[in-house]
Amino acid sequence: MARSVPDTGDGDAATVSAAEIARLAGVGRAAVSNWRRRYGDFPEPVGGTDTSPSFDLREVRRWLEQQGKLDQAPSVESVWQLMDAARGRLDTADAVAFTGAALLVATSERDTAGMADAELDDCIRAVFTAVPGIGAPELPPVHTFRETLDALAELARSQGGPQEAFERLYERFLTSVTRQFTATPEELAELMVDLAGRPEGTVFDPACGAATLLRTAFLRGRGVRPVGQELAAGLARLAGVRLALAGAEPDIRADDSLREDAFPDLSADTVLVNPPFNQRDWGVEELEFDARWEYGLPAKGDSELAWVQHALARARPGGAVVVVLPPGVASRRSGRRIRTELLRRRALRAVVSLPAGLAPPMGIPLMLWVLRRPAEGEAAPSEVLLVDAAAAVVEPAWPKVRDAVLAAYEPFAADRQAGGGEAGSEEAGYWRAVPVVDLLGEDVDLTPARHLAPAAPDVSGLGAAREALAGLAGRLSGLLPDVAEASPGSRATVTVHDLVRRGQVELLWTPSHRRGEEGVPGPESRLAFTVKEVLSGGPPSQRMPEGVDTLRVRAGDVLVPRAPVPRPAARVVDDTEAGTPVAGNVVVVRPDPDAVDSWFLAAVFSGSEVAQRSSSLSLNRSSLVDVRRVGLPRLPLLDQQRIGAAFRRLEEFRATLDGLYRAGDDARRTIVDGLIHGALRPVADGPEGTFDE
Repeated sequence: MARSVPDTGDGDAATVSAAEIARLAGVGRAAVSNWRRRYGDFPEPVGGTDTSPSFDLREVRRWLEQQGKLDQAPSVESVWQLMDAARGRLDTADAVAFTGAALLVATSERDTAGMADAELDDCIRAVFTAVPGIGAPELPPVHTFRETLDALAELARSQGGPQEAFERLYERFLTSVTRQFTATPEELAELMVDLAGRPEGTVFDPACGAATLLRTAFLRGRGVRPVGQELAAGLARLAGVRLALAGAEPDIRADDSLREDAFPDLSADTVLVNPPFNQRDWGVEELEFDARWEYGLPAKGDSELAWVQHALARARPGGAVVVVLPPGVASRRSGRRIRTELLRRRALRAVVSLPAGLAPPMGIPLMLWVLRRPAEGEAAPSEVLLVDAAAAVVEPAWPKVRDAVLAAYEPFAADRQAGGGEAGSEEAGYWRAVPVVDLLGEDVDLTPARHLAPAAPDVSGLGAAREALAGLAGRLSGLLPDVAEASPGSRATVTVHDLVRRGQVELLWTPSHRRGEEGVPGPESRLAFTVKEVLSGGPPSQRMPEGVDTLRVRAGDVLVPRAPVPRPAARVVDDTEAGTPVAGNVVVVRPDPDAVDSWFLAAVFSGSEVAQRSSSLSLNRSSLVDVRRVGLPRLPLLDQQRIGAAFRRLEEFRATLDGLYRAGDDARRTIVDGLIHGALRPVADGPEGTFDE
């Protein structure tokens, strides 16, 4: 049973960094730096280093309140900091679980304000220690988290309830443990629940983590009883508290599911699992004769197939199983025998290939295997649905991917359940219902793309493409500016550094941020200019993390890459782009319009001198271009403007030329694909004869 640790006084006082102070006050880090310089009573650092000091949280909160810089209503960040101060010796997962237990108690119908410390301690501990298995850690003394308890109750009132408030804290937790804990995205959990047929009854997750899959099943299913097991005790406690806040009565155990199965007699209606990948030490030696390996003993390097069989073993006959797997499991030769048995016994129903970048690990296209434990006397379908969602959507995003997957799976599942369905039905390049016998080849490769016919190319816009090409080609010559030969002679030059000293040009650098100080980019985050947009002239593309200091551009600013690039380039900001943030490795050159023309500057930064400088830096393995050393011709403003106007036309010429190349290449590929797939035929007579002759 968890016990409260004795109060250690100020020795365990929580500290915060400048970045955490900024998040607490809802400002940028630059504001905290300004406060330290301007206010003599700002708290002194109590630790850290000169470049990364740490401050006493209580002193900081007191100062912020006195200055009116701290919102009186508790925020997620303020509660997070209070939680950190009260957590004692708990790790982060247990601290969040403990906070959730306190939130559940604080928002109950009982009057916690009038409770004695001992009674309140017992109530919170009862929720926190609801997970059997590994012993719970010692909890902090009650009187140290009374303030946190009050803030939690107020946060729940402002956020729409305890469940909503805790989910915000959970999201904050995820930003602090990105390297230690990989969470299942909510969107992936929703898709898995849909593929399982909106489950009811007992839902089991043998690698439940913080219970995202179980929570989603409980909220979207019907009468769901969530059951889970998790190796990490802190995450298991967090899962139990999170489900309790959602209104469930979960059964969560803490231990290794493969080695120490906590539910050997479970017969779940649905099993959902996102297991760990590439486990080399999953227990193959001691589990060699385990009864769960109905379809074959997994090889040492096939831990994922051990999880698949464990999930099937804990499902009732006819129960649905949905598993997240890396793509190699579908084709790895060591797993061929098990894949064969899954097909022969009709346990595998569908394999869905997802686009890369939608769920961690972001670099690989994950797969979803949909299985059903065979039931005696049940007529099992003789086909497996293979879906390549990566090929079905142009720009991978969860709503589009989810719709594409369900549009293929739901009719297939309904038809096969009713005993119908067209044998061998398919949509080229997207999905196909493949007969099991066709999959039982030498490799038993279940990768969807290997079994899908290529989609016929769309050639309907070829005529319009020809006209567009002719129009672009016709514009090119007229875009070149009118120029005449002149005697270059020798021109006086001035460096950018000299212009900066004179106040005619200002150089602005993007603020740098240490890893871990940034927030997480959200869907409403501002898009920023990067080196890519300086080169291409396209719209900003990179989302800036929430809460970081950013440099925002003005009309007339010139954006220049700091890093060596394939060709020298510069971009002039127009009125519609003013206020856009700038990401790293881009210098903002801000000229005085009465002294230096923006387009003239851009022409200089796009010239051969910068190209030679970048090439030299690349050879010397240097990482940054020093724009201050670039030289400009010393010219009157009127001459600058004339050169700038000519360069502006040349930039339009370059953009049109790039567009002509892209349009021409698209037309070439469309015609090639159309000829190969029969969607197009040459009008002129070709050589007689065929390949068969």
